[in-house]
Formats: sequence, structure tokens, C-alpha cells
Amino acid sequence: MRLHRLSQPMHFFDASQRKFPRGVSLPEKNVPILLAAIEARSTHLLTGDVKNFGRFLGTKIEGIAIVLADEYLRARAT
Repeated sequence: MRLHRLSQPMHFFDASQRKFPRGVSLPEKNVPILLAAIEARSTHLLTGDVKNFGRFLGTKIEGIAIVLADEYLRARAT
């Protein structure tokens, strides 16, 4: 029952047909994360993965700001 209630506001996106942005190189395991964010028209992609997303921190990919999760939360708290 609780899982059903928690999943109600979820939206699922199929990004399997979307082309990967030019000039962006990520390990295969991270590709679906970025593609889903693009497909969902997200404004931000929050990550803690500095190893793979680190070079994109503080930049935008297809209009999506790549931000460390704690920095995003800190900025919203003030």
C-alpha cells in the first residue's frame, strides 16, 4: 500500500530512441540517466557522481544544469 502511494506522483519516460548529445562522453551506465533527464525536460540533474559527471558540473547539457545534490539543496534552503 505504501509503495503504491509513493509511486503515484512518478512519471516514466522512454528515452531509448533519443540521440545522445554531441560532445558529451559518459560511461554506458550513465547514458540512460542523462537521456531520461533530457526526455523529461528536467531543469536540473542532481548527482553525487563526481567521477563521471564531474567535468559537467556547473554546466548545462541541452538546457539541464548538472549540479551536485548537496549544492542544489543548500542553494534552495537559503
